[in-house]
Amino acid sequence: MIKAIIIDDEVHCIDTLSILLADYCPEVEVLERCMSPKKGLEAIETLKPELVFLDIEMPMMNGFELLEQFKQIPFCVIFTTSYDQYAIKAIRFSALDYLLKPIDPKELIAAVHKLHAQKKPPSEEQFRLLMQQINNKENGVAGIAAILSQNFPLHNTPFTLSQQRRLAAILFTDIVGYTAMMQQNELQARAIIKKYIAVLKELVSVHAGEILNDYGDGNLCAFSSASEAVQCAVEIQQQLKTEPAVPLRIGLHIGEIFFEDGKILGDGVNVASRIQSLGQANTILFSEEIQDKIKNIPKFKSAPLGSFEFKNIDKPVPVFALANEGLIIPVPRDMEGKMKKKKASWMNVFFPGPKKI
Repeated sequence: MIKAIIIDDEVHCIDTLSILLADYCPEVEVLERCMSPKKGLEAIETLKPELVFLDIEMPMMNGFELLEQFKQIPFCVIFTTSYDQYAIKAIRFSALDYLLKPIDPKELIAAVHKLHAQKKPPSEEQFRLLMQQINNKENGVAGIAAILSQNFPLHNTPFTLSQQRRLAAILFTDIVGYTAMMQQNELQARAIIKKYIAVLKELVSVHAGEILNDYGDGNLCAFSSASEAVQCAVEIQQQLKTEPAVPLRIGLHIGEIFFEDGKILGDGVNVASRIQSLGQANTILFSEEIQDKIKNIPKFKSAPLGSFEFKNIDKPVPVFALANEGLIIPVPRDMEGKMKKKKASWMNVFFPGPKKI
């Protein structure tokens, strides 16, 4: 068994990695799950792990600063992060691997197997190739990962760093009430997140989409086709109805996305996120831009819900619900989400209505 600890400040990321290790790398025994660098240092001192899965961006002390506490690092390190800009620094710490979230099971298996082979630190030639790869930006993160591993060929990814901006159908997901689930029944919550991850990865791939950002209990995905994005959303909700049922809400929008400091940004991302926030379990909500693309496709039925004023969005956004069989259509007056606060009129101040129970 390989004795390991996980250091990450986000509980859902720790949960996700723990599930992936249990399923795909049973030879790894997770001794401790640390939610702060301080606890991580204590666990390293006490438990003497062979392997540390280390997040980079954490409060008080980042992953590199943690490693700088050691004159000689007595364990192997696999960095797990949402950002690609730290790859050069990671190689200088002789990292075993550098995994971008959401973590792909195949890449995780390959990274762990390197420990068995006791891979030597990167050579000068490998470092030169890495620099060339980043400067050319031909294959983006895929190229960096391949050079770091050397045992695996370069593979093409649909979205590379050279494609800084593009128009996409954006799909946002969120598991409703996941934090409460973790507090009430951790085993059930883990089973739910495990199923969600498996279904999402399979169906997004089937419909030629990409998972760009991982939020633990939700994801940002992008598609080149609005109809493929909607069909993917339908199939996700269908599969998540079976036990253990996953209470997922989905929001879709068409807009421009771009990379900045390793993050996927854009007004389209914000709008899709806001639309998703209006939903409840087993809903698929989308913008007028999506509606225009699918309105002539007979298999998709939609219902208008009205226009909503969202936080940090200038204009009201018309929102629609997919009304296919088995999906829930929210009641507009009961919908809550990331909306602008309404200014109270003098009538509301002096004659407030009945309180909601």
